Amino acid sequence: MFRPVVKELARRSGYRCRAVSLCELRGLASPVEKFRFENVTFVQIIPLHFRPSSSTGRQTGKAGSQVLRRWIRRAGWRVLLDRPLRAWLAAPPELVVLPNDAAFPYDRIVQQLHARGIPFVLVQEGIRFPLPAGNGQEVYGRGGAAAIAAWGEGSAAYFRQQGVPEERIHLTGNPRFDTVLTADWRSQAEQLKQEYHLGRRLLLFLSNPIDDQGFCTTQEKLALARRFVTELASLFDDPEFHLVIKLHGRESVEDFQAVLGSLPFSARITVLSRAPLYPLFRLARAAVVMASTVGLEALLFGLPLGILEIPGTGFVYDYVSGDAAQGLSWNAPLVDQVRALLAREVERGPAIAAYLARHLATCDRSTDRIVDLVGQLVEGHCETNPK
Repeated sequence: MFRPVVKELARRSGYRCRAVSLCELRGLASPVEKFRFENVTFVQIIPLHFRPSSSTGRQTGKAGSQVLRRWIRRAGWRVLLDRPLRAWLAAPPELVVLPNDAAFPYDRIVQQLHARGIPFVLVQEGIRFPLPAGNGQEVYGRGGAAAIAAWGEGSAAYFRQQGVPEERIHLTGNPRFDTVLTADWRSQAEQLKQEYHLGRRLLLFLSNPIDDQGFCTTQEKLALARRFVTELASLFDDPEFHLVIKLHGRESVEDFQAVLGSLPFSARITVLSRAPLYPLFRLARAAVVMASTVGLEALLFGLPLGILEIPGTGFVYDYVSGDAAQGLSWNAPLVDQVRALLAREVERGPAIAAYLARHLATCDRSTDRIVDLVGQLVEGHCETNPK
């Protein structure tokens, strides 16, 4: 999401950028090569893999697990992050751009910025909705950003509810979507189809870490996925039907394969993690999500969208209430609902067009809007704090 913003800042005269990576903290490798631009310095805060993978966490729902998690975060901050981040801030930037102000370790970074009088811009990283009470997370958007780059009016309403002043909310869209609809994904789609032997009638189930969000434990999420797939058994009577389960980067392929591998039709279930998402949209007849930003992306690609009900919670976000998606309820035969979803025409009618317009202020100029906002704030900060 930040690469096009950094690239454009580097292109404009007068800016020198430091791209700071925390990827290794999540078990991921820093994308050094993708940020090799003139006037950009790449800072890798942790020069090693702190975690063996991005999907090693487990949510048990037990109080002891939450206490242990908080202890690990405190230790990780003191041992791995505090000193290098202080060194990074020793030459204070005019402005910092962050994707999060609430989740660890961004909450502590925000504290450091406030202590030094360094303003920051919060660039929205995903759809926003209230999380379950007692999940131990701070509220996204309340960190005191000088400005928030919100995707659209739908997100702006969320930030207003969090008490963010109107003048700090700017509708920018998401840089990730600036070129997504103009790119040609056909070649990659055909490669995936051949590599995984996908049928012509493909359903895409897009999972996400609802366990981390506090909606359930990890085992409950896996049981929910197995229950969903089991309910679709009769769809596999069609030899062309194939189910692809695309995981979030923080989820484990092995976990899903373990709970689905014993099903009699498991040969036509493909669990993917690193595979590119957009070519899969080109192959799919429909998509199903639980509580994820990728629902918006599926709608952008014109896919019929189903929202799987989370037991005890219902339909998360406003996909269903906003008439953009079909709710998949456990109170009726799920297979019939999914069959109807697959039979829908791929189109973007007035209701979906209006929904996308509410949630995405633009789909082609977001990078410029964010860079312009950054420029305004840097200029204002320099005028207020002359060297």
